Amino acid sequence: MKAAWSILRIVYGLFFLATGVWILVSVTTGILKPPVQPTQAAADFMQALDAALFVNPVLGASFVFGGGCLIFGRSAPLGLILLAPSVVVILGFHLFLSGQAAVGLIVATCFLLLAWRYRGAFVPLWTHRPEERPPLRSQESTFERGD
Repeated sequence: MKAAWSILRIVYGLFFLATGVWILVSVTTGILKPPVQPTQAAADFMQALDAALFVNPVLGASFVFGGGCLIFGRSAPLGLILLAPSVVVILGFHLFLSGQAAVGLIVATCFLLLAWRYRGAFVPLWTHRPEERPPLRSQESTFERGD
């Protein structure tokens, strides 16, 4: 079962890494063409993102870093955090604009499965335990040390 989780994590990470590289190469060089959108609403949305000029580079970078983090098990939770907002947008895009709900549901389901797998890593994000810390040595007065 551990191998199945690793395969899912690596394939999902490679998907986002490849998509991010495609976006960045498309934006910076224009060599790669964006995919043809199945509906006019989807095409209008993508045209608006292109017109903003900053969204696609940020999206591509988050895909590259998030996907890269997912490939390595130790940094997988960070990759999931970096990809979470994009996965929500991908799900909404495919449910409401492109008419390809299955694609959005697959991306979101894989994300949720991986988030559940790494749920223990997210506990510190939702818990706050203030701790007493001893003062730093440089903060102690010279009188307290006896110098």
